[in-house]
Amino acid sequence: MRKRITGLLAIGAIVASACSSSTATPTTAPTPTAAPVATVAPSAVVSAAPGGPDLTLTNYKPEAVGKTGGKLVLGEYQEPVTVWYGQFDTSATDVEAFGISLWSLWNATADYKWYGQLATNVPTTANGGVVVTAAGGMDVTINLRPGANWSDGQPITCDDLANQVKWQMDPSQVGNVQGTLGWNLITGVDGGSGTSCVAHFSKVYEAYLGLWAPLLPKHYISTVSAADASSKLYAPKDLASGVYSGPYMPTKWAAGAEIDYVPNPQFWKTIKKATAPFDQIVFTYYASNTAGAASFKNGQIDVAMNFNQTDLPNLKTAGIPDANVDVVNGTTYEQNSWNYTDLVNKFGFDGAKALMTALHYAYNKDDIITRITGGTVKAICNFNSPLTWWYKDVPCPTYDLAKANSILDAAGFTKGADGIRVAPNGTKAELLGCTSAGRPYRVNTLTLLATQLKQAGLLLDVHPVPSTGGGMFAGWNETPSDTPCNLTHGNFDVAEFAWVSGIDPDGIYLLYNSRYDPSLFDHSGQNEIRVSIPALDAALDVMNSTVDVNKILAAMATIQELYVDPANAFPEIPLYAWATVELKGTNMHNVVNNATSATDTWNMEDWWRS
Repeated sequence: MRKRITGLLAIGAIVASACSSSTATPTTAPTPTAAPVATVAPSAVVSAAPGGPDLTLTNYKPEAVGKTGGKLVLGEYQEPVTVWYGQFDTSATDVEAFGISLWSLWNATADYKWYGQLATNVPTTANGGVVVTAAGGMDVTINLRPGANWSDGQPITCDDLANQVKWQMDPSQVGNVQGTLGWNLITGVDGGSGTSCVAHFSKVYEAYLGLWAPLLPKHYISTVSAADASSKLYAPKDLASGVYSGPYMPTKWAAGAEIDYVPNPQFWKTIKKATAPFDQIVFTYYASNTAGAASFKNGQIDVAMNFNQTDLPNLKTAGIPDANVDVVNGTTYEQNSWNYTDLVNKFGFDGAKALMTALHYAYNKDDIITRITGGTVKAICNFNSPLTWWYKDVPCPTYDLAKANSILDAAGFTKGADGIRVAPNGTKAELLGCTSAGRPYRVNTLTLLATQLKQAGLLLDVHPVPSTGGGMFAGWNETPSDTPCNLTHGNFDVAEFAWVSGIDPDGIYLLYNSRYDPSLFDHSGQNEIRVSIPALDAALDVMNSTVDVNKILAAMATIQELYVDPANAFPEIPLYAWATVELKGTNMHNVVNNATSATDTWNMEDWWRS
């Protein structure tokens, strides 16, 4: 699975990753030829300059719709969890399924740029949309689309923005993944029932573009208390009663099978002002990507999503033409999240730090990549994609088993007769490894890792569990506190999944700031690895509280250095960057593979089929 974090694009996402029927063997991946699509040229890596990089200058140019009508069938193996993406769940598959129904103020293009959805502008300091005040706050001007309506005909206005601030700050909110960060700095939103809005912030807040993602309708969410919203609004069994803003509205969700959609008449009348390209959309969920590839080949699916590098050999074997396989590299990366609090509880503070430092040297990533992906990707040590404008190339540590053993020896971890180490406090170095059941390549990765760690005297027990239905990624209130391998409750030592980061550097703020440990306060935190490094918190706070691009670059450089250096015992170990793969019919137009957290359905209002 790939995980989305609050603040739709400012923050990252858990990846709903493709599954593979077996461990891949080395092979040559197909070289795809793109089907007819809109054009998006890659963005260059940007250096700091006066005024900063232009984050809105996209190369995306959609073709004009040439034909309308009919049913569009999408395919994917990973079901969403809830309509409430970015609110009560963090899965990218939720954005994929319901981002077409609930729009945000802004979204991300495939070339890592911001563009307006419900807003006509992307406010920045460069264009005057963001003004830093003399008192140290900032005013953000947001121009909503004039005349735009919600699906029930109610107008979309500044009152919706103002009410969402109040709703996010409601003390009865429990388990809302966005928490109050950013919202707590908004002192008011001017504009009332109009569409020219000004949001006043008491302090400068870098991630303002990640707020109102999605924008929620005041008149709908005000019908129940904030405490009951997640269960009584946008209910999966009654999707048709929801109020939406995007091009297509869900009408029925047959669990484990499909989600049905119809065009949102108000969107096409007041926002897009065009004819909907499709009369009906069906999102089909199949058992595996092997089944999905077969359905695509048989013409039962127009666009199949959520494949990655592990699927490329199987797609070739299945006979999928290269022209239908779209492959891009992006911001998704496979990683192992280690639970630092659990390690401290087991081995003490000094023991946990020594163990985590040693782990960075004990991973043989090249062996993992060769055996698991067939060598289709490359090892990484940085959470950032080189495609992001704030990326810093920090030298990576190399696999060094002798050094890992030396660190553990020096820390007093002694090997027993069975070869497994015992910490100075008498605790045996037995670790619980968690990943999603039904994802063979992930189970295989942790199984291979267990073999590697055993050479360092560490015993890793691999425990696959469901990714949904109260499993690994269920929120604090969605599953009992003792649910095995649940990330939010911290019932794991190491968990394997993938992150897809956003197009804003602040995406990591909730992930790595010690104040956002989900065990604390209202349990809305995203710091599931429980990392707590004072220098890291300080750099995160600098980055989070400025709109000065040079200060952001300096803070992000510090953060990446802290992340990569094993001496800091950072409890996240990235393995490799993904290839994001989708299948699309040659008669599909404007379908642009988007590797950001906006997901592949980011521009579905432009899709059409010839």
